[in-house]
Amino acid sequence: MDAAHTPTHKVFVVLSRTHTKIWKGSFEAGSIPTSFAEAHKDKDYRKVLNQFLSGRNRSKLDPHFAEKVAFEIKGFDYIYLAGGGKGKASAVHNLASYLRDHHQEIAKGIRAIQDIDAENMSDGELLAVARKMVVHDL
Repeated sequence: MDAAHTPTHKVFVVLSRTHTKIWKGSFEAGSIPTSFAEAHKDKDYRKVLNQFLSGRNRSKLDPHFAEKVAFEIKGFDYIYLAGGGKGKASAVHNLASYLRDHHQEIAKGIRAIQDIDAENMSDGELLAVARKMVVHDL
């Protein structure tokens, strides 16, 4: 395990309808996240979502996307997840379920899940959510 993934480090994952941001270790203002977008394999499904639901329904979590997130957060003991959506449309809860089903060791590290409006928050506001989640976890 490399120094960036020592067990004492924390990771904060934000899932929105268009992208994912992952902060590793530091949640202070100005911290730079790893960021990537989900590649949509089912274009027709996404077209319908964008037309009728503004793309907010993430009930179909792409396994390739979930694996990419899993790779990025592997080795962290304290995992904090945040994102929008309710019920089956919640990308963050769908990711947590995927990790419990396919990556039990990673899922054991999930300390908190927060429902937020990630689309309308700045990086500074997202990091404030991360710091609050860590404080409540102590």
